[in-house]
Amino acid sequence: MTPPFVDADAKSTVSFEMPNERPPHATISLEVKAPPGIELASATPPAGWKLQLEHDRARWTGGRIEGRRTVAFPLVVTARTRAGTEIFRATQGYDDGESVRWDAGLTVLPAAGADAPSQHLDRALLAGGVGLVVIAVSFLALRLLRRRPLQER
Repeated sequence: MTPPFVDADAKSTVSFEMPNERPPHATISLEVKAPPGIELASATPPAGWKLQLEHDRARWTGGRIEGRRTVAFPLVVTARTRAGTEIFRATQGYDDGESVRWDAGLTVLPAAGADAPSQHLDRALLAGGVGLVVIAVSFLALRLLRRRPLQER
């Protein structure tokens, strides 16, 4: 899937790039099921293909991918989920009746602008400072408690 990431709550166009991996058979369909919280909207399908869109499914039919060609199937998505990785389930159909299932991951980034979660830079700096003090005190304590070698006694 390209791009492999989208912003939360923003419409983004992604493409499922699908190669034909079973020559001499041709790929004749692609169905993608979106995970909960991902809204789908249509985008212009590749030449010769038709897109059927349901609530959480997109299905492209009518075209053929011959040989070892790769075709990109675009789709508009809106991620109404928290930041993290969402998995799309895909089924690729071939002209001999066989199908192959595969997963495509999409990383949802935190919302940007006014919708972005608040950041607490002051707390992060304070925690970093406390960590440095703890490390310095630990090194000092180790130096003071270290025993002198027997040769120096």
